[in-house]
Amino acid sequence: MTDLHTGRQAPRPRRGATHWVARLALAATALTVLALPFYAGWKYYVFRRDVTPQAALAEPARLPHAEQAAWQSGAEKLPATAAPVVLTYHDISPKSDSQYIVTPEAFDQQLTALETAGYRTLTTDEFVDYLKGGPAPPRSVYITFDDGTNGLWVYADRILARHHMHAASYLITGKVGRNRPYYLSWEEISRMAGSGRWDFQDHTHDLHWRGVVDDKGTEASALANRLWLADRKRDETVEEYTSRVGADITRSIEDFADHGLPRPQMFAYPFSEMSERGNLPVPGPSLQSLLEKSFAATLTDVSRRPLPAGRRAAAARQVQRLEVYQHTTARELVADVARWTLVPPAVDAALDHPEQWTRSDGTNDTGIGVLTGTGPYPAGVSYVSADYLPTASADWTDYTAAATVDRLGDNTNVGMTVRTGSLEPISVSVSRNTAVLSRGSGDKREQLATKPLVAAASHSLEVTVSGNTTRVTVDGRTELSATGTAAGGDATGGIALSVRNGAGGAWPAFGKVTVKEVPATTGAAGPSQLPVAQAVLLDPGASWAFAPGESSNMKVGSDGLSPQGLALSDYAAYEQQRTAGWTRYTVRGTVGRLNTPQVSGALWARVGSPQAISVEVSRRGVKVLSGSADNRRVVASKALADADHHDVTITVGSEATWITVDNAVHLMLPAKGETGGVAYSAYRDVTRHAWPTVRNLKVTPAEVK
Repeated sequence: MTDLHTGRQAPRPRRGATHWVARLALAATALTVLALPFYAGWKYYVFRRDVTPQAALAEPARLPHAEQAAWQSGAEKLPATAAPVVLTYHDISPKSDSQYIVTPEAFDQQLTALETAGYRTLTTDEFVDYLKGGPAPPRSVYITFDDGTNGLWVYADRILARHHMHAASYLITGKVGRNRPYYLSWEEISRMAGSGRWDFQDHTHDLHWRGVVDDKGTEASALANRLWLADRKRDETVEEYTSRVGADITRSIEDFADHGLPRPQMFAYPFSEMSERGNLPVPGPSLQSLLEKSFAATLTDVSRRPLPAGRRAAAARQVQRLEVYQHTTARELVADVARWTLVPPAVDAALDHPEQWTRSDGTNDTGIGVLTGTGPYPAGVSYVSADYLPTASADWTDYTAAATVDRLGDNTNVGMTVRTGSLEPISVSVSRNTAVLSRGSGDKREQLATKPLVAAASHSLEVTVSGNTTRVTVDGRTELSATGTAAGGDATGGIALSVRNGAGGAWPAFGKVTVKEVPATTGAAGPSQLPVAQAVLLDPGASWAFAPGESSNMKVGSDGLSPQGLALSDYAAYEQQRTAGWTRYTVRGTVGRLNTPQVSGALWARVGSPQAISVEVSRRGVKVLSGSADNRRVVASKALADADHHDVTITVGSEATWITVDNAVHLMLPAKGETGGVAYSAYRDVTRHAWPTVRNLKVTPAEVK
């Protein structure tokens, strides 16, 4: 600009810091405006890359009313509480030729069927609590998916939500986010975990593949086998193998932590190939023993002996699963789950139910006519055997099996095996004039005792299993017994029968076969007994446990017992070892926070006995269940006035149990002198529902018979 007086160029005004700040701010704003579409596009691209859109839900599955009625009727014959059945799925997809991939429609039908039959689903936390010794939950399945495929997010998640059910995905963590969209992404996993419908467990970091394991080029699981080192012309050493597997497991657990997931508690074997199907030297470290250092238990679909979830599986720290295939119908699944549901040892006429027997003689034949004397008799075969409910009886203990046998001739005999599937099965073989007691099976069978019998074509047989002792009585007078080294879940199992005809003449036959429960034998002296009059249930120092030796997570306070955590069920028993002899007492409490009909709480009495009693109340009803901690049945139910709390009173006598709810419902159950203490359990259908609590919990002596 020119000065009008001097004609000289006037100096420009100096620009201060404010001017430059403003210009920079304008430039930044312009760049931001220009960049926003690109940033939004990039974010959308990343979102679409990492989060596949979920498929819309189809119409709910509609199944024939007759089938639904049959499932409900069948469920009524099963225990109301029992060990959960573990199911294996791999992926959900509408189109696939693989037998391992189930369609969304079939998955919806299967969950509808399970729901109709009265099954609920477990979280992994609940499942592990059970394996650690907690009581059996209400009739349940534990749904597992192997590999961590994308179909779980796209299809299965919304179907689970429809049915208010839960599942566990077993991840190959090294595959997450790879080969998209086949495998899940970490973002999808995060959303699934946040829904409360899923938890995540371990399926290796990157050992879910088959590698060469010998110089012939044989391929097998890279996890279960020492790999062939071609450049060195040898297998891995045991040290090299354990180092490789240990590093993979460590890495997989780190992957969980790096992505904000809880540490996995369970492990599923790839291809169900374990140490027994590998090339590790024996004796020596097994793959199972390596995994037990990091996980509560392992899962497999293949096992040399029945290992359904239960006390036997818990002792082995290995659980066998029921695999679901593309061709599995809803009807077949419900039937299979019922067949796998553990039942108590109580059978009036086992041979009247041939469908409950499985031939175990290696012939692949079916039917038990050879055992019962009705035929047909096989040609060229001299030995026939069959197991009774080999899966459902896996946890049998404390029972007596009785049978009559007839038509015994020269060179013929019959056999009864108890503790089938255990580490120490016990067998008694009876001929016309001899009884032989043996332990073990196959080439490991060991003869323990032999006794002569009064020669006859018929004999009666009674075998009692109690603890680790087995007692045999033939004809009511000849006795044999054996005490095993296996104990607990390692010694449980049901019965098997066999007939042998070495002469080619008439076959021997079994008559009526029965099984009944017997009281458990008393072990060594334990902690001192706590008198009822001195018990304070809400004493902060009292011991409440969900399993022997495992403290409960329930919060104990002067205002009552409150479950904690994200599980769907919880249980706590009061000083169980010190209250085992309790009788003639009254326990009372107010079960509250019954905010929805799907939430319930139960007060227990006679805990630890074969006939424990639980009184479970919901907003509108009460159910009374009776049985052991592993198998209970509903023995009574009544409607209640709709309320968010109910007062429960249970009085225990030697001859009866008296139950009162809200001073309006009164029930009496006969008893046979069973003793035991008290407990509280709580149930809910989804984690967003608040836990029910029990207040005013007290126990006092009662002057009853």
